[in-house]
Amino acid sequence: MKASESTLVHACCAPCLCAILDPLRGDGAVLTAYFHNPNIHPLLEFRKRLKAVQVLCERERVPLIACDAYGLEEFLQALAGRHSGPERCASCYGLRLEATARCAAQRGFPRFTTTLLVSPHQDREVVCRLGHAAARRFGVAFDDTDRRALHNAGVERARHLQLYRQQYCGCIFSECERYRDTTAELYRGGQPSPTAESRRVGHG
Repeated sequence: MKASESTLVHACCAPCLCAILDPLRGDGAVLTAYFHNPNIHPLLEFRKRLKAVQVLCERERVPLIACDAYGLEEFLQALAGRHSGPERCASCYGLRLEATARCAAQRGFPRFTTTLLVSPHQDREVVCRLGHAAARRFGVAFDDTDRRALHNAGVERARHLQLYRQQYCGCIFSECERYRDTTAELYRGGQPSPTAESRRVGHG
């Protein structure tokens, strides 16, 4: 990477962006973050992740281009019925990488990268393939450096900064896959304990 080369960084979430900022700046890149994640559902989850990225970018003085419209319809159209398996994830990657490459070309960034390359939970091979395809289409370069070794440090830094840390990948399908075999997140607030309920009934 050339010194002071401008790089557009697709930010999937604050923890992964935490991981990648210092290494990229250490490589001489001048960074602008780009938040375009129509895959994140539901709406309040989308807003939490966007806010965390905004707070981090303000703290780190990193310019941010944010697509703050909730993209449920855009995401479902991109899936075209592919609701499970690797095809769903590939469609999701492609949607975001195409948008990032397009933004890079339109705004004069010679290259782009993505924090998806930080997460060990993502399919690196597919991300790289689709990233380079998007780069060729829009006439920019794609930095595919493997940053997975930085993942845990990014999560820890986000915790230290008290930034929101999500519990599932993003889409409503991944939320289902994350929680379908657990009852840990069942709502209990506002419900009296059996003992309290029996006391109320007993005192008529």
